[in-house]
Amino acid sequence: MQTKQENHNDSSGLSEFFDALSDEFMRQTGFGAFAYVTPLEIHDVYEEFQKEQKPIRHFTHEYVRTRI
Repeated sequence: MQTKQENHNDSSGLSEFFDALSDEFMRQTGFGAFAYVTPLEIHDVYEEFQKEQKPIRHFTHEYVRTRI
């Protein structure tokens, strides 16, 4: 039962992360995240974000700057 709850929390966090990443791509480029990265890359970047322990907006801002 706990695994199901952890998966829900992780997918919720991934969804929040994707929204922040997409917003940042739109702000900096005028295009959404999928114009620059694949869904698999987004998942990998999310795992990197979890290790970094930076605020989500700061992390996504820095990441998008490296991709454009």
